[in-house]
Amino acid sequence: MKFILLMLLTAAQCHASWLSHDDYKDRWQQSEQQLEHQRQVTGDWQIVAGALTVGAVVLFTVGTALGSKIRRHARKEASHE
Repeated sequence: MKFILLMLLTAAQCHASWLSHDDYKDRWQQSEQQLEHQRQVTGDWQIVAGALTVGAVVLFTVGTALGSKIRRHARKEASHE
């Protein structure tokens, strides 16, 4: 328990010296920009994929309903002949 408390106290006093250099700050900002761009692109593809999925489900449902209707109609005509 004392070890954890000691670690917390010393960690609070540490500074992120690797961010103090301008080169590292620029790299960090560039990495953040790349991640943000990837998130936006991924979000766009998720919207497109979701829309295509919904469209496919609707077409599948309509096709199944029409096929069922046509089969029933064909059976009724075959039994009347």
